[in-house]
Amino acid sequence: MKAFLRAVYRVFRKDLRIEQRTKQVTTTVAVFALLVVLVFAFSFVQTLQSSALLGRGALWVAFVFAGTFGVTKTTELEDRNGALDGLLIAPVDRSAIYLGKVLSTAAFVFAVSLVTLGATAVFLGYSPSMPTAVSVVAVLLVTAVGFSAIGVVVSVLTFRSGLGELALPVLLVPLVVPLLLAGVELTAALESGAPLGGWLRLLGLYTGIVLLAGVATFEYVVEE
Repeated sequence: MKAFLRAVYRVFRKDLRIEQRTKQVTTTVAVFALLVVLVFAFSFVQTLQSSALLGRGALWVAFVFAGTFGVTKTTELEDRNGALDGLLIAPVDRSAIYLGKVLSTAAFVFAVSLVTLGATAVFLGYSPSMPTAVSVVAVLLVTAVGFSAIGVVVSVLTFRSGLGELALPVLLVPLVVPLLLAGVELTAALESGAPLGGWLRLLGLYTGIVLLAGVATFEYVVEE
């Protein structure tokens, strides 16, 4: 188990170091997410009177687009020059590689989500109370893990099968719909004080299911 966790950590640390040096993923995705928020600010701020509704919409729309783009970029970097093939020949369990990639991708998506949350506060006036904001951040974190668990498998599958990045949104978005529904409804419920039970269970269970499914299938996905 220690060797397995060490391999997960090393893959995670490797991705973070690459991003720290190049800043290709977080910078590009953050700019893309900010553009989504700005589009909402200029297009809907005069027509929608509820800043909370507008902020939630911009937050989750940016999450979907930025998350998809982020997953594409991280897999593209691994696919370049056969880097993923080099990683796969390492003497470690491939599920450890998968979990390391999920953690690093989730970290990128979550970081961009925090930037987007701050941008909605600045440009759209979305300012939930501190306890609500902390809970929204927790929802974003769990959703980022579930999104990445699906995204890593789907993105590797599309790149290694030759489908390319254009097929990624077609395959990915339907699979993450339960996560997005749960995230949107939980954000609204946190602001209104409505019960969280059903949507919270959906978010936690679906995240756990897709993570276990990814662990079970990743070895077969990366085979030629």
